[in-house]
Amino acid sequence: MLTYRPEKFASLYDSELGQRIWTFLTRDDNVARLETASQLSKPAVEGIEEQLLAEFREDVLADRVKQMVGHMVRQILEQRDWVLDQTDVKVQSVPFSKAARYRRPDWFTFHAFRNSSDPRDVVITDRRQNPTLPAGPRWTFYATFASPLKAAVAFGVNDIKHLRQQVHSHGYHRVHLPRMLRRA
Repeated sequence: MLTYRPEKFASLYDSELGQRIWTFLTRDDNVARLETASQLSKPAVEGIEEQLLAEFREDVLADRVKQMVGHMVRQILEQRDWVLDQTDVKVQSVPFSKAARYRRPDWFTFHAFRNSSDPRDVVITDRRQNPTLPAGPRWTFYATFASPLKAAVAFGVNDIKHLRQQVHSHGYHRVHLPRMLRRA
């Protein structure tokens, strides 16, 4: 059973709207949507936007209500062993413009850069801004990932601990991605 500590949202939570929103957010299908968005490295509320608008219409457009929704979502996910990854992630939709993204505690955020002359030459680092990258080639940002599954499938990295050690000691880890399909 999920519990909510309303703190600064106590009066709104005690209202009929607050109670209805909590009931809505804690439904199994909506918790699954929050977790699915988080597994995809998206802000959790992106998983429930349509359902939230369908259920509450313009009642959910007030800033205070949206803030409470975010507060509730954080407590729901933290009780299900997710941790806050980043706040104020831009969301291009209604009703949210910024939201929080969550990750599993064993996930670490990495950023991949491609060699502009050889797209299969990839460098993985822990910083997107001012990263330490090998001299010589021109590197362009390629992707951000956190899940060990994405690291294994997309970049052939099966040992996250080793990846973290490489990035910590050298500033980056370089991989060469094999060609997936042969030329005809």
